[in-house]
Amino acid sequence: MLLIRQLRERSGAGIVECKEALEQAKGDLEQAERILRAKGKQIAGEKAGRSTRQGLVDSYVHQGKIGVMVEVNCETDFVARTEQFKNFVHELCLHIAHSNPRFVQREDVPPEEIGKELELLHEEIAGADDESSQPMQQAHMERFYRERVLLDQAYVRDPVKTIQDLLHEAINSTRENIVIQRFVRFVLGDS
Repeated sequence: MLLIRQLRERSGAGIVECKEALEQAKGDLEQAERILRAKGKQIAGEKAGRSTRQGLVDSYVHQGKIGVMVEVNCETDFVARTEQFKNFVHELCLHIAHSNPRFVQREDVPPEEIGKELELLHEEIAGADDESSQPMQQAHMERFYRERVLLDQAYVRDPVKTIQDLLHEAINSTRENIVIQRFVRFVLGDS
């Protein structure tokens, strides 16, 4: 029962799901957490096409110097009013204030910004052969996305998880499609 409680606290999944994951993982807490993460991705994929017209706009101001507003949509007003959903949205605000992402998902990054990044990389690796430059380019772009794209960033409270993992957990626990629509981050003195 203690392992179920620990897994539940770490994943946000229901008691039955935690119990099944622990049984499948033969009592290995880390493996059970990976199983729940994979299940969350599957559920999120199944719900991805569903309409999200409800939700919540939340804000956070850090010491009067950094302000964040985020819009997160879900399917029903019922879920939007739950503490679980409100906490998820607020955690996003805190994360955005701390990590300074610029885009919600990779598809939001303008092609010209990707082009500029690749140009800088090509200058750095000039002279490298094609065989070694391709993996270097992939690794560089992955770092680029982890720094600038919200869904790719490591969650500040638990760096083992990404924001995408956190989103999948929220979808899994609410059983609704959830979309991080947009955010804005203000820093005092920036123009």
